[in-house]
Amino acid sequence: MAQVLAIGGMSLSSLAAVAAPDFSPVRSLLDEVVVEGKIAGGSVLVMHRGEVVFEEGFGYADLNKKIPFEVDTPAVIASISKPLLGTAAFRLAENGNLNLTQPISDYIPEFEKAKLETGVLPKRAPTMIELFTHTSGLRYDEAPNGRPWFAAWTKGKPLAQVVERYALEFPLKAQPGTRYAYSGIGTDVAARVLEVTTSLPRNELLVAEVTKPLGMTHTFYRDAESLKNFELMPKRYYRDEGDDFQLSRKRSIPPENTYSSSGGSIISTAPDLARWLLMIRNGGKIEGKPFLASKTVEQMLADAPCSKNACGGLFIRERGENGEPEVIGHSGSSGTNCWIDFKNDVVAVVLTQTKGEYINNFRSELEKRVTGVFQKVPADTES
Repeated sequence: MAQVLAIGGMSLSSLAAVAAPDFSPVRSLLDEVVVEGKIAGGSVLVMHRGEVVFEEGFGYADLNKKIPFEVDTPAVIASISKPLLGTAAFRLAENGNLNLTQPISDYIPEFEKAKLETGVLPKRAPTMIELFTHTSGLRYDEAPNGRPWFAAWTKGKPLAQVVERYALEFPLKAQPGTRYAYSGIGTDVAARVLEVTTSLPRNELLVAEVTKPLGMTHTFYRDAESLKNFELMPKRYYRDEGDDFQLSRKRSIPPENTYSSSGGSIISTAPDLARWLLMIRNGGKIEGKPFLASKTVEQMLADAPCSKNACGGLFIRERGENGEPEVIGHSGSSGTNCWIDFKNDVVAVVLTQTKGEYINNFRSELEKRVTGVFQKVPADTES
C-alpha cells in the first residue's frame, strides 16, 4: 500500500538536492524507544513550509511476526478523531447546512427533555461548539458509564439509538457552557447532529465531507466494511508492570454503519492526516484548491469560553504574545499525536499503537526534538 505524499508540489525525492535539516536527534529517539522496548512501532511524518522533510516508519506493526511499521501503515488514531469530525461540522456550517451555536435540541428533539443530575431542566441544550470543546455539560470520560463504547448495550446499534439513550438516561452534570470536562459522549452527540443534517450515516458523512474531498484515501471509521480497505492493521500493545509488551484486549468489529466511539475509532495514516493538517495550515486550501474558507479555519482555531480546546476541537498548546494560537494539536489514547506549529511552520504526525498513557514522555520528547530541528536550521539552507 505504498502511498506517496505529493501534497506540496514536492516529494522527498525532489528535495534530495536541497540542504536538509538535521533529523538525527529524531532518528536516535526512534531507535532508542524500539531497542529499549518502550514502543512496539510507529510512523512519523514532518512537513516544513508545506513540504515533506521527514517520513519514517520505526519498529514493528506486529512484534511476533516482525512485520515493520511503515510510514503509510494504517492505525486507529483514537481521539484525533474528534477534531477531524469537527472539520466536517465546520464545512457543513460554512455551506449553510448547520448552525454551530444553536441548541442541538433543534436537531435532536430528545434533548429538549434532557435534565441535569439535580433533576431540573438546563437553561438550554448544548451547542455544537460546546460539544467539540468539551463544555457541553455532558458526562465526562472518567465519570461512571463515561465510556459507553465499551458497554454491551451499544454493540451493533445505530448511532441514533445510542444518542437517544444519552438524552433520556444520561443527565447533564453541569449547565452547558459553564464547565470544561473532556467528553467522548459529547462527540457522539455531535456526530448524530451531523447525521441528521446530512441524512448520511456518520461513517459515510466523514468520507463525503472530509476524507474524499481532501484526498485522504486511507481514512475511515472502523467497521466491517472499511476494514476491507486495509491488508494489515497493526497490533495494539500496552506495557505490563515488568515493562513487557502485552497485546491489548481484542476489540470486536462493528457491523457496517453501527456504533463505535465517534471521537475515538477512525483509522488513518500519517500521510492522510498530514493532508488534513496541511489544509488547516494553508488557511483552508489543499493543493491550491479551496476546501474551507480562510475565515472558517480562523473560526475553527478560535478560543472557546471555559475550554482548553479551540472551537473545532484541536487543543491550543501554545500562544503568542498577542494570545493567538502558535501551536495546536491533538493526541490519542492509542499512542498518536499530531500538531501544527505556526511559529516554525511545521506540520507533524506521529502514529503508534502502543497505549498512550505508557508513552507520554516519548510523545512530548519527540515533539520537542522536531521543534528543535527547525529552531536550529539557518534560513538560507531551507527550500
